[in-house]
Amino acid sequence: MRIDYVYKICTKEEWNNFKQKKSWQGSENDIDDGFIHLSDKDQVNKTLKKYFSNQKNLILLIIKTDTLSNLIWEKSTNEEKFPHLYSELKLESVIDSKEITGDQHLF
Repeated sequence: MRIDYVYKICTKEEWNNFKQKKSWQGSENDIDDGFIHLSDKDQVNKTLKKYFSNQKNLILLIIKTDTLSNLIWEKSTNEEKFPHLYSELKLESVIDSKEITGDQHLF
């Protein structure tokens, strides 16, 4: 199965810094883990609920997978495979961004 897009939830501040620098190593958690945590379309709502509940000023980045180098699908603690990016994320890979409002269901 081919996945064309993956998704990254970040803060508005992280997104604004990313746009200025044109590349991004990810959030503090990503840097600590050594890769950028991403989600596919079916995972993004669970990721939002589990890791970002009650947070404000969030942005959803929509990322084209064929522009990414070092994207690896790996099992997480629940045995579900998630996309992990083992390189910096380039701004040109982000095809769109959307503000996340409240307890919004993204897909």
